[in-house]
Amino acid sequence: MAVQIGVIAEARNDIDVLYQLTCKLVAENSFCFRKFIGYGCGKLRRKCNAWAKNLIRRGCTHLVVMHDLDRGDESKLRQELNNAIESLSFDGSLILIPIQEVEAWLLCDASALKEVFSMKKEAKVPAEPERILEPKEHLRDLVWKACGKRYVNTIHNTRIAAEMRIASLKACGSFSPYHEFLEKMTTA
Repeated sequence: MAVQIGVIAEARNDIDVLYQLTCKLVAENSFCFRKFIGYGCGKLRRKCNAWAKNLIRRGCTHLVVMHDLDRGDESKLRQELNNAIESLSFDGSLILIPIQEVEAWLLCDASALKEVFSMKKEAKVPAEPERILEPKEHLRDLVWKACGKRYVNTIHNTRIAAEMRIASLKACGSFSPYHEFLEKMTTA
């Protein structure tokens, strides 16, 4: 039976990226996602507790709350999200905060960008993508400059994630807790 992972995120696109990256770490047929989408950070924060309860009631054995940092204070955001789910006393949970946005993760792998956008050569990606204040805009500009194509996050993020090498994500410390979370999940 597949492990049911409940995911609460700001956008469908974020969940799709997380799904593609999860498939690179565990067998695709060994897990499934159940989800709630906030369509922005305000609703996610307001509904996080109710959605988490619902996912647990629906049989999820693991829970991931994913929220972009967006130039905020990481410890305050983490505490707010922890407060939303701590009353559930649920051990299999993770607060996942991409810094600044999930697009920072996608900036890690030049070969994935080359493949998705059919670039003639690999674009120069930042050595520390989490230091980019606006990764989505940076990715858009990088793609335009490298090949003259429009980057649309709702279309391309999932495709980039599908092409990425997990090793490239070592440049993003905010991803490593998820990798560890999945390792614990598969060994439990």
